[in-house]
Amino acid sequence: MSDDRLSRLRLQLRAAAELEEPAGRALEVVAILDEAIGTEGPHPVIVGGMAVYYWTANDAFLTADIDVVVPTTEHFVETLSALGFERSRDGRHWELAGSDLLLEAPASELDQGTVVKSVQAPSGRTLGMLSHADVLLDRLAEFQSTGHEVIAQQALVLLASLSEAERSTLMRPAEARRVGHALAGLSELMDAIAFNRRRAPDSGEWHEMARAFERAEYHPKNR
Repeated sequence: MSDDRLSRLRLQLRAAAELEEPAGRALEVVAILDEAIGTEGPHPVIVGGMAVYYWTANDAFLTADIDVVVPTTEHFVETLSALGFERSRDGRHWELAGSDLLLEAPASELDQGTVVKSVQAPSGRTLGMLSHADVLLDRLAEFQSTGHEVIAQQALVLLASLSEAERSTLMRPAEARRVGHALAGLSELMDAIAFNRRRAPDSGEWHEMARAFERAEYHPKNR
């Protein structure tokens, strides 16, 4: 990368880090990083809480950091360093020096069959975003393993913003990811709440529900 191009991208990254709108900020930052990496790759894909927020526009799900899945190759690490990022001791976090911008790479590879959508940042640059359906499948897997109420709420909102046709195509990939029972159970729960047939579960009920889904997936004889 030429010095002039690097200087231009560093300035644009600083400006992007100061954007107030969270989704636009995240999109612009990752798009600039993607441009800096160039054709050599690897190209980061936004996942996690910011992906949930992107697909739901629900402020309750905003996260401070930006999660990306990307192999942390030598080229990737060198590019981040050249842009002004400093790597934490755990190796998973990068902070843009002099700002509150934080990148996290919780994984280096996406699950097989995962769909990445090309989305546009405010500047017109493009970048990779985990698809709506795959963000939902990830939330279902995390809820099933943890029983966390916030994760369940995210899954419900993601479910609600899918059409019935889109929901119907999810069962096969959900079964492949071993979250088919969680998908069916939360879909049924969502409809019951919508039609006032039941109230939303409390924290203890969410944990019981998650354990039941996990038993059904991994220990069907114990149901």
